[in-house]
Amino acid sequence: MTSHLARSCIFTIGLASLLAACGGEPMTGDSGTGGSGNAGVSGSAGRAATGGSGGAGGSTSTGGTGGSGGVTSSGGNTATGGTSSGGGATGAAGVAGTGGVTGSGGVTGSGGVTGTGGTHASGGTTGSGGAAGSAGVTGSGGTTGAGGAAGKGGSTGTGGSTGTGGSTHVGIWNVMPLGDSVTESTCYPQITYEQLKAGNHSNFQFVGTETSNQSCGARAPANVKDEGHAGYGVTYLPMNSTRGACTKTTGCGSYAELQTWAAEKPDIVLMHFGTNDVWDGIATSTILSAYVAVIAEFRKQNPNVIFFVSKIIKLDPSGCGSCLTNVAALAAAVTPTWASTNSTATSPIHIIDHYDSSFDPTSSADTADGVHPTPAGATIMATVSYNAIVASGYF
Repeated sequence: MTSHLARSCIFTIGLASLLAACGGEPMTGDSGTGGSGNAGVSGSAGRAATGGSGGAGGSTSTGGTGGSGGVTSSGGNTATGGTSSGGGATGAAGVAGTGGVTGSGGVTGSGGVTGTGGTHASGGTTGSGGAAGSAGVTGSGGTTGAGGAAGKGGSTGTGGSTGTGGSTHVGIWNVMPLGDSVTESTCYPQITYEQLKAGNHSNFQFVGTETSNQSCGARAPANVKDEGHAGYGVTYLPMNSTRGACTKTTGCGSYAELQTWAAEKPDIVLMHFGTNDVWDGIATSTILSAYVAVIAEFRKQNPNVIFFVSKIIKLDPSGCGSCLTNVAALAAAVTPTWASTNSTATSPIHIIDHYDSSFDPTSSADTADGVHPTPAGATIMATVSYNAIVASGYF
């Protein structure tokens, strides 16, 4: 390793004296031997490049003086080693050693100092290895990984919690049983009301312009409101009904009446409608279109109205050989997909499956005429309705 004295003399005497005082004597010897001398030792600390001056037998070349240009490079001691170059050309390579200065940037790569020593080796070409030290700088670029913190923005995904929305209804629920004679003249509305009350659901009331007042047992209320109309067909209700003129003496239903019912603005509609339409052989598609028209009319008055559409009970009245087939087709068409397609964000449609209940239109226990349920049959209907309403979680 070069002593402090040797380094001092480099800066205090001229070039000729430098060669004499700092090991100039060996310059007359074999420059190759001198160059390989202490240079290897000095590689351990970068400064050992000074030892390379011992190999400056290249002084026989004027170009060697050009090597002194290496002095201008940072880490000048190392550039002096360039003097050992065998020819001017090599000395010029020492200029390339100046590029080693860039290698010194590798210092930021921690340990890049070793790369600087590499610059001293074979004319700066090895110094390019020092560039690897600068690669260490790119390591610091890894700090850009901190940008990943931006991923926290994903927390906005919690906005999905809005899906837990549901009804914002406040106060008593106004519930309208809507339909034909199955709603008007049987115990179905009254027993449904009773079961809801018995289940500790008290924040509701039934509404409508009609009254169900059947004798339905000691627990059922004497009467409840509804919107059931005997003989009516749901396909008579749309504004542009294709059903044709009504020929019944008891009435069929009309758009004007539908408007009146919708104006009551119920919160929930329990619609069991279509019995007379099935009985009359009206096409399933026409009945479904009428359902959609009825729902749309109620939404005009209350955009938040909730519909429970029934797959109506089976019917098998005398003289109607196609009723069981027709009602089966209608039940098959009232699907969750149909309900979802016709729902809105504020006005959902739920299905009450009265068709697949245990109600039997051929059993005298459930019905006396194959159409209208007895109190026992009405209890079956009410239980199915109760379960669907409660499962919805509205009240």
